[in-house]
Amino acid sequence: MAIPPAAREAAPGRGEFRILLVCTANICRSAMAQVIAQAMLHSAPLPVVTASAGVRAMAGHPMAPHAITALDRLGLNGRAHRARPLDPALIGASDLLLTMETGHRAVAVGLDPRAAGKTFTLPEFAELAAGAGHRRYRSDTVDRARAIVQSAAERRAAVQPLEVYDPYGGPPQGYETCAKTLGQSLSHALAALLGPR
Repeated sequence: MAIPPAAREAAPGRGEFRILLVCTANICRSAMAQVIAQAMLHSAPLPVVTASAGVRAMAGHPMAPHAITALDRLGLNGRAHRARPLDPALIGASDLLLTMETGHRAVAVGLDPRAAGKTFTLPEFAELAAGAGHRRYRSDTVDRARAIVQSAAERRAAVQPLEVYDPYGGPPQGYETCAKTLGQSLSHALAALLGPR
């Protein structure tokens, strides 16, 4: 599910948790991540909406062919994806931004400085969110998910966070490795946000 245009101008929805995945062109890493996340969230008890964008995306471009093939191998379909550029409205409508590189995070925060506390590289958030239980909230609530994001921001280290390697322009195996990396990080991140199942 993508964030609908009418909702982009609004603050994060009270009844749903919105994740924006960000990379460079939005035809490879963030595009694959969105498809993988949607599959993982298929039966989630918490209403989570995912979207993706690129800091230098050309609107309307399809997913890279090797990325589509990598998803095919996982039983997922990325053919409907179309790239879109990152903008302040998308950032403002999101509860959590997961970028592939620190440079993408810098662009997002540059577009909206208020996003600093909710923007992480994907591997960074997966690590920070693990074990950040918030017992005062039920495990399947939006408030709990937002508290996890706040806790992760408070525990962010000054060290350079891990990034997701860009396979664009490389061999098909690189895309498959990237898809597996995305799946592992998303699994940890989403498990933390959704709470005990």
